[in-house]
Amino acid sequence: MREAIGGSWIFTIVIVFIVLFSGYLAISVNYSKAFKVKNGIISIIEQNEGLNSTAQEEINTYFSGVGYYVYSACSSEEKGYGPNNTNTGYRYCVSKRVSGDGTFRKTYYKVRVFFRLDLPVFGSIFVFPVSGETKAVYFANDTL
Repeated sequence: MREAIGGSWIFTIVIVFIVLFSGYLAISVNYSKAFKVKNGIISIIEQNEGLNSTAQEEINTYFSGVGYYVYSACSSEEKGYGPNNTNTGYRYCVSKRVSGDGTFRKTYYKVRVFFRLDLPVFGSIFVFPVSGETKAVYFANDTL
């Protein structure tokens, strides 16, 4: 009888370890993918020297190739991009900050994408923002 109880404890510990390990892997994969998408959007904005129609087309092409489908709401200071349904929200949000005046006006773009905590057994639990800012863009060519 003692052997049967000891075996069930070990089995429980192994199952808990497997659940924790698979949850950790799911979180780390989704988190790294969110950072990759954020960095991709920032580099496209920097290459096009602003958020114009060309940059938006490149970002849409980038999204179709990377397969990242996390949506959420944007704040009032940000402009959301991507499909906006009442159930899903936006794919990414961008806010613009202009500093300086005169000949050297610097523009900074803050990009925010979303990271979904998606565990195998429980499904989607939380959505967290992942944000980053571009380098200074001089003479920004944008429509934001």
